[in-house]
Amino acid sequence: MGDGMQWSKATYEASVSSRCWWYTPYDDGWDKCPSMAEDAELRGIVEMERALGDVPAWARQIVERSIQFACPCGHYLFPRPYLEALDAIGAETPATFVHGCFTVARERKRAMMDYVLCLDAWLAGAAAEDVARELAALGSRRIAWDAVCAELWRVLGERTELKELLVERLIHSQRCKIKWSPWDDDLASEFGRDLFLGPIGKVRNPAKIHCYIEQAVPGFDEGASPRVRRLEARLAELCPDWKQMQFHTHYGWLCAPKAFRFLERLVWAIGQERPPRPEDRVPGFLQIEDTHPNQDEAREWWKAFVAALDAWWQGQPATGPVADDVARRLGAATPVKRWLVRLFRRKLRFYASYEEGLDRLINPRPNAARGSRSIGAQEPK
Repeated sequence: MGDGMQWSKATYEASVSSRCWWYTPYDDGWDKCPSMAEDAELRGIVEMERALGDVPAWARQIVERSIQFACPCGHYLFPRPYLEALDAIGAETPATFVHGCFTVARERKRAMMDYVLCLDAWLAGAAAEDVARELAALGSRRIAWDAVCAELWRVLGERTELKELLVERLIHSQRCKIKWSPWDDDLASEFGRDLFLGPIGKVRNPAKIHCYIEQAVPGFDEGASPRVRRLEARLAELCPDWKQMQFHTHYGWLCAPKAFRFLERLVWAIGQERPPRPEDRVPGFLQIEDTHPNQDEAREWWKAFVAALDAWWQGQPATGPVADDVARRLGAATPVKRWLVRLFRRKLRFYASYEEGLDRLINPRPNAARGSRSIGAQEPK
């Protein structure tokens, strides 16, 4: 190789390029991932880094923050998290808050609160039209609440103890996510202040584990809540598939592109008193299509985006709106920026191959429910 570099475990582990492989097979390290020794692209990236000499501190921090914690599922604000990584590279300024896994803006929390209110009203035995009137007057979402509430009541069907307990557990789970999912202006301190949902400080906030946030963000141990323990003990007695249903109830992170579709499928399954199944064909009844990105748009954008990244780091011409945006964000090319973009691109290849992650967004299945939110829509600051 150009500088006589010996491609080895020691060479790789000494590189800054080794610090950004969270949520990929390479995160297991050289010894547990034999394919690393044969990865010519990774080898070229490390060689490119070595040619730089000392890597600037700002570039090291971008690797350890924006590239390390790039969102593997795409995030509900797709493609914002990936574009923010380019902004950091272009400005040569590491982010202090990476909008990645478990980070959620106020608007999305308020939208979920509307649906939690629906479930709480059903649990309380209220009439669908009563909560529909409240949501029409005060709700965050401007949709036909009379139709949504009527359909939700119909889907849940006849009341049983099992349904009531499952709905109560689902409400608790979503309230937790609303409370502790952070954003720049809400470090788990603004929502749910009147709700005890688990003791503070006994667990780390997932966002502090799975993305980079410079500020302190508290964690809440939902599983240690006495209410949750009572609910789950009774559910274990009543629900034959409780372990599977428990997983689905705990899931449904608000940051996921299709978090509201997951909720819709889960509510439908609760009406059937069983866990959701992959083969279920659940009709839309919550009017949530605008809460997740349009997958067909996402597919076309992704193709243009990765082509633009490949062209940019190699100094090749690229045209089109996406390529122009990439070039604008990255600014003048430098050897350090080219290395960072090449490294970012290599990681994104892993993400795009994950069938249960980003692949579902950028390669939508023919029968998958489509989102209607344009990926160019105005997003929260």
